[in-house]
Amino acid sequence: LAATGLPVKVVAYRGIVENVSFFNPGSWMTYLNPKVDRVVCVAEAVRKFFLNMRFLGMRLPAEKFITIYKGHSLDWYNDQPADLGEFNIPENAFVVGCIANYRPRKGIDVMVDAARYLSPEELVHFLLVGDMNSTKLTKQINKSPFRHAIHRTGYRFDAPALMASCDAYVLPALRREGLPKGVIEAMAYAVPPIVTDSGGSPELIEDRLSGLIVPSGNARAIAEAITFLLENPDARRQIGINARERIGSHFRIEKTVEKTYRLYEQLCE
Repeated sequence: LAATGLPVKVVAYRGIVENVSFFNPGSWMTYLNPKVDRVVCVAEAVRKFFLNMRFLGMRLPAEKFITIYKGHSLDWYNDQPADLGEFNIPENAFVVGCIANYRPRKGIDVMVDAARYLSPEELVHFLLVGDMNSTKLTKQINKSPFRHAIHRTGYRFDAPALMASCDAYVLPALRREGLPKGVIEAMAYAVPPIVTDSGGSPELIEDRLSGLIVPSGNARAIAEAITFLLENPDARRQIGINARERIGSHFRIEKTVEKTYRLYEQLCE
């Protein structure tokens, strides 16, 4: 609205899938507004969501939407692994990390449920970083056979260092993921990620090469992926190395700057 009547180009940014509708007046003020020249999508899944939208048989113009991955530099991730002793996690434990705030779409309950498919003989601990204050989640954890091995840290400024201390990272999202930063941080620290096929998460990795992709909402599949990494240390180590290399090559900040600059040039022609 601020640009109404002015000879300027308007660029919007979209970081998650869904939650845009032809029947939502707010959407017409932003992404669906004809005065918006381009919508930069953080992942291809976001762009495809827009292209698949329909209204009275009409589609949105494909040229309006462009995917530009949010860039990163491995130099940003140099935290030393944190000491997990403050959570009473044994040094020889296999630690599975996750950074998220508790919301239904994040699938944290599915991750907790996955614990019941793990062997009780395995020394597996779960480190949940973020706002996990939920009565429902607390009740679920208390019923879990791994209840003493599920640690909720709350919000932490040293979240990257905590993830660097983990042996695996899980994002059990059910829907709407864009390009999750927590997964990227884990990959940058060579921690092998397990993601669901929700949104843009699968775009971050190559399945079985730089991470593992499982069906969303499938607790057993998450448990099987954790077990695979636990029982195959060489594969786990190589997947972590590949994950770090993938962030350094496919999601470089220089690529993001270059594509963004090129977009602005095109709009100014």
